[in-house]
Amino acid sequence: MNTSPWLEIIVALAVVLFISFLIGNYVYRRKHHLPTGECACCGKANLVKNYHKAYKKK
Repeated sequence: MNTSPWLEIIVALAVVLFISFLIGNYVYRRKHHLPTGECACCGKANLVKNYHKAYKKK
């Protein structure tokens, strides 16, 4: 299969930019003490805060 070298360059550049965005987003969230990983979705809806409010420690 004969592919264009420009196509390979564009695909490689897109992959590098996407991975750079993911790493940059992770570093930004860690630097600003925002939740990362599995808890990242909980921070938006304040689920953790509501949970602690409803089920206080005795």
